[in-house]
Amino acid sequence: KDAGLYMEYSVNEMVAVEVAAGAANCGVRALTAMKHVGLNVAADMVMTLAYVGTRGGYVIVTADDPECHSSQNEQDNRFYAMFSNLPCLEPSDPQEAKEMTVSAVEISERLELPVFLRTTTRVSHTRGPVQFGKIVKPNLKGEFIRDVKRLIMVPAFSRPKHDVLMRKMVEAKEISEKSFYNRLVRKGGEIGIISSGAAFNYAVEAANLLSIDAGFLKLGMTHPLPEGKIAEFLREHRTVVVVEELEPYLEMQIKALAKDQSPSVE
Repeated sequence: KDAGLYMEYSVNEMVAVEVAAGAANCGVRALTAMKHVGLNVAADMVMTLAYVGTRGGYVIVTADDPECHSSQNEQDNRFYAMFSNLPCLEPSDPQEAKEMTVSAVEISERLELPVFLRTTTRVSHTRGPVQFGKIVKPNLKGEFIRDVKRLIMVPAFSRPKHDVLMRKMVEAKEISEKSFYNRLVRKGGEIGIISSGAAFNYAVEAANLLSIDAGFLKLGMTHPLPEGKIAEFLREHRTVVVVEELEPYLEMQIKALAKDQSPSVE
């Protein structure tokens, strides 16, 4: 309350997404947080919400759990971003988690789409100093605008929305190419390392301990990927190593890109 926020717990993740999406569609900024398995419960709503879109910024935090520290499984929810055609950001430390939440709201409002913020256990359970920007109390007063074609996803309305979503993803890819979160953080020799999230921290530490002269491309916006930046990085190195937690989400896409852009890279 001191921050001017309204918060509630819902009976499950599906209801939580529905409540927050209702606020976002009335122009109020909203956020829903859940574990990775919670997104399974909310998936029915999320998939259609990608077609409906939002008016206010809306962020869905999904906290994945490699090594099952407190979970039933180790699913990688980056595939939900690909599956639903929604943007996804991956922080690697507390400061980035704060910055990316702000950026996710801004991207959401620009594209009128929900945006995923995907953390993993060692990001969610770490501590560190976080520098705030200017804190502004949010506007909690929204307005419902009746728009049947936008809000009611019967086939006659949903089919055109798929085209709209594809155009939004083209714009999202342009955002990804220009994003500060996708950047070369270190130049190196013949070896290049591409990483994201907590795995980036491990990769940097390992390279330092082993005295490996490697270039580092850090990816913070992992859907859609900045294919132009990645292709340039591939062409500049003889060998490229992809370091990530759980599934080979980055590796599969980067291998496919390498075939077209830099077939000689190992």
